[in-house]
Amino acid sequence: MEDDKLLKEISDAVSSMPIFDTHEHLMSEEERRLQNLDVFYLFSHYVGSDLISSGMSEDDFNALFDKNIDMEKRWSIFSLHFENVRNTSYSQIVLESVKDLYGFNDINKDNYLELSQKLESTKKRNWYDYILTEKCNIRYMLDFIENMPGIIDQKPLDRKDCLAVKNFDDFISVCCMEDIARFEKKYNVNIYKFKDYLDMIDRICEDSRKAGYRALKIVLAYFRTISFEEVTFAEADKIFSGFFKLKDYGFFERVDFLSKDELKPLQDFLVHYIIQKAIENQWPVQIHTGLLNGNRGDVSNTNPCYLVNLFMKYKNCKFDIFHAGFPYSNELITITKQFTQVYFDLCWIQQVSFDLYRETLNTAMETIPANKIFAFGGDNFILECTYGSQKMVRKIITELLYEKVKKNYFSFDQAIRFAEKILYLNPKTVYDLNLS
Repeated sequence: MEDDKLLKEISDAVSSMPIFDTHEHLMSEEERRLQNLDVFYLFSHYVGSDLISSGMSEDDFNALFDKNIDMEKRWSIFSLHFENVRNTSYSQIVLESVKDLYGFNDINKDNYLELSQKLESTKKRNWYDYILTEKCNIRYMLDFIENMPGIIDQKPLDRKDCLAVKNFDDFISVCCMEDIARFEKKYNVNIYKFKDYLDMIDRICEDSRKAGYRALKIVLAYFRTISFEEVTFAEADKIFSGFFKLKDYGFFERVDFLSKDELKPLQDFLVHYIIQKAIENQWPVQIHTGLLNGNRGDVSNTNPCYLVNLFMKYKNCKFDIFHAGFPYSNELITITKQFTQVYFDLCWIQQVSFDLYRETLNTAMETIPANKIFAFGGDNFILECTYGSQKMVRKIITELLYEKVKKNYFSFDQAIRFAEKILYLNPKTVYDLNLS
């Protein structure tokens, strides 16, 4: 029997809580205003992967964002595939956002032009303040835009609620003399040996700390296994020195590279080195595990079990492990239960599948200490989808806690306290920001 009063009390409490958003990819508001904000903008990120998976060609997908093609023509291309993907949570987040923010119960041939006009009109107001602060009640947000494709201005957002995340994947992935020359030019250094390269990384770490960066993000799972073995300086130095024996014919001609297998020990050394620098700077380390965005990722590389040696070695480093490790969520739950400094982050999962989020959070709730779960990271390029994501997360948390209170697993006060922890207090504490 449903207790409407209890459900409303929990819903009211959860709906009003502030959020510490552990993960976004939001460009600056100024850069957003330069975008073509028609209806297809809403489908340019995650839904795009589903569209291509459903059979849309990459040429047709790219045509959706070509302003030189008539809107009606682009809609005809899009609508052929939209029916195949509207069932996915990716699409449902978009539809939920459009309903609340723009007043449309659906997106169809009768309203896509009007919706496009409304999207374009948001350029005239402080849309980020309205969405992030007023609508989402996001108190703080870790925004990762370094080395992100499609974002032009990759400097930290100039917002008091935005905390910048540092990324060294381009340094870890060095593979040829052309890379070294690029770093020399960008950072005004001379690199003759491996020690010079590490000195450059040291300087960048120090500059980043002074600039206010608050975390380190490792995203290497997109192109290699996240198994990072211990490698000696001598072993890494030998590989790095090999770059200087490669032929470098310049930008427009062939450049020699070391192979993926040859590079792995060097990359492994650099991952360990950069984690050590993160510890010096008191940066928590965020690591991408599990599902890869896009259509050709090798998810077998992303099992969080590969990271256990890092957790064993770096006991004084706080590891924020992303995306619930899905499809290896049970493995990550087990790891998080065992290791004091490992945290279970559900960022993005609410968009992958609503039921997956619900089931995963329920298991984590019954398994992991309450202070080690992070409930929300939108993981969006599209601001509107951050709104839809937090709305769905609040709804699922409310429903779960309602069931727990009904079954006497939690008292009402315990349930509310648990929600406060996973939505705000836990990440705020882990990132040790001395924030209000």
